[in-house]
Amino acid sequence: MMTTVDTVVVGAGVAGLSAALFLARAGRSTVVFDGGPSRIHAVEEVREYIGFDGASPTTVLRQARDEAVCFGAEIRSEMVDRIDPLDDGLFSVLAGGKPLLARTIVLATGLVDELPAIDGIREAWGTDLRVCPCFDGHEVRNGRFVVFGVDARLAHMASWVRMWSPDVTVVTRHAFTDVEAERMALLGIRTLADEVTGLIHEGDRLVAVMTASGDPIATDAAWVSLESRAASDLARSLCEVDELGFAKTDAGGATSRPGVFAIGNANEPLAHLVHAAASGTTVGPIVTMYLLERMLSERRTVKAA
Repeated sequence: MMTTVDTVVVGAGVAGLSAALFLARAGRSTVVFDGGPSRIHAVEEVREYIGFDGASPTTVLRQARDEAVCFGAEIRSEMVDRIDPLDDGLFSVLAGGKPLLARTIVLATGLVDELPAIDGIREAWGTDLRVCPCFDGHEVRNGRFVVFGVDARLAHMASWVRMWSPDVTVVTRHAFTDVEAERMALLGIRTLADEVTGLIHEGDRLVAVMTASGDPIATDAAWVSLESRAASDLARSLCEVDELGFAKTDAGGATSRPGVFAIGNANEPLAHLVHAAASGTTVGPIVTMYLLERMLSERRTVKAA
């Protein structure tokens, strides 16, 4: 007979492990599928996460895993291949060629950043190439900032990083609106009509960005505005999603399909690490209540028979 568990959590990042911790502590049988590296590994040190500032991603995830396992959650190092809703409200989960039945599904599958095709970007990703000053603006405060990337987000990005340094240059051939141009002018942000084509390092330190014109721009920190997409198609196969594949949910993480929930960056691409942890804690009692109501419904059916 196939094993049935209360919850399958897909994704072993901070969001998924936070949900697993709550559910395990509530006595719910919980299996977490860890399909590969979490996005948290894009940085060398965790920032803006109270109690863990400066810790390595490995340290944070190891402690989270240990806590979830301590209370009874099971973590499997397997990729979930598919999830099929069944007529009785259960879900068939296929991972590693082996099926498992679950009463509920929590998607914590995260997102993927679409990196621009420029020289040196992979080496600098997570270190010298930065996506949000909330994470590590303090570490380069008052340095020389260069901003580039997705045109539609440049004015916002440049204005935002300006709060961490008065020395900001935007490199783009994009034509800003009058409102955007005025905003940046009032903040003293420079614009250069060019394109960033590479990142220049001396040893392991970023010192400049190269432009299409061949002129390097000295910098202490490069900020890039990016597009992102859902890291998994599982949500698309189970519930309503937006144009980028992120699950549409209510405030508690419930999707359009009963029994399926989405948390962290699986439904909120702008969520930071602390928000991801909070989403797991938020969805835990909601999933537990869903399981309670399912139990009551099953017992009413048996009683009526």
